[in-house]
Amino acid sequence: MMIVDLPRKHRAFTLIELLVVIAIISLLIGLLLPAVQKVREAAARMSCGNNLKQLALATIQFHDQQGAFPPARIASRPPEVALPPGTILDLETGQPTWVVRILPYLEQTALAQQWNLTQTYSQHPEAARTTRVNAFYCPTRRNPQANSTSFGNTGTVTLPCGCILPATPVLPGACTDYAGNHGDLSPGTLGLSTDFYWGGNGTGVIITSRPKPGVPSADWPDRIRIDSITDGTSNTLLIGESHIRQSQLAKLPDDGPAYDGTRFHYSTRVGGLGLPLATGPHDDVEGNSWYAFGSWHPGICQFAFADGRVAALRNTISTITLGQLSHRADGSTIGEY
Repeated sequence: MMIVDLPRKHRAFTLIELLVVIAIISLLIGLLLPAVQKVREAAARMSCGNNLKQLALATIQFHDQQGAFPPARIASRPPEVALPPGTILDLETGQPTWVVRILPYLEQTALAQQWNLTQTYSQHPEAARTTRVNAFYCPTRRNPQANSTSFGNTGTVTLPCGCILPATPVLPGACTDYAGNHGDLSPGTLGLSTDFYWGGNGTGVIITSRPKPGVPSADWPDRIRIDSITDGTSNTLLIGESHIRQSQLAKLPDDGPAYDGTRFHYSTRVGGLGLPLATGPHDDVEGNSWYAFGSWHPGICQFAFADGRVAALRNTISTITLGQLSHRADGSTIGEY
């Protein structure tokens, strides 16, 4: 008996069925994408918090060995007399910032040895100026391997007192996403809103110091110690995420070299009345973005406190509370935040 194989019919997808399948797949991708983004951001936020923890522990170790927290930078004070509008202030030495001083405590001894704390930033070789340290970068904001400034200029800055900071050429250098807490905007010796900027006037923990008299020195007279933080180390900010607008990453004058002490905002920030946290990557902070803390994490900005712990503050925190946390010794009682 002969068996004959009959041809089999192969049923193909119709166009409508194919479109339905594509629509279902697209819907599933649309549902999964936000979840994937949330997981990615959670991982980036944790990595950012770990960076802050490393920086805080390195800064505290510096304190334990040097007897004080590192100075943010070195800059003199203006004369304590009224200055005519248009007066040129050239008071910043340009010596390396606090970021350079903590390098040995971040297992970056080889990089630290390339720096001379008595010389200016511009006197150092390109290899030292442009070396990036991963702990200085928040993964939500950028990849450290792609962020150094190009040669540029700080631009001329006119302060509220009418005084002028002259434009300064800036050699290329590595940036950072973290800044030392310089304090709040409390007036200093001159009673001006810009007093916080100058040596010895900061109310925070990592503050600008005046230079020692005489030849350039690695030492500094305005020393902040643990016992200077009378509000308590658990109530005082040490380091936080610095606000940099998305359009200005690695661009002068907004985002300058972390190692360069010629401008305040390259490695330090202030917060409190008159200067809230930035609310997101595009916030201009009412024209004060250079001086504000802020992150690209949705709704929060992360900080390391002077006791070494890391916590997230809501972007909507009151400026009164932010100022109390920024000030090391205002004697205020801090509520919930």
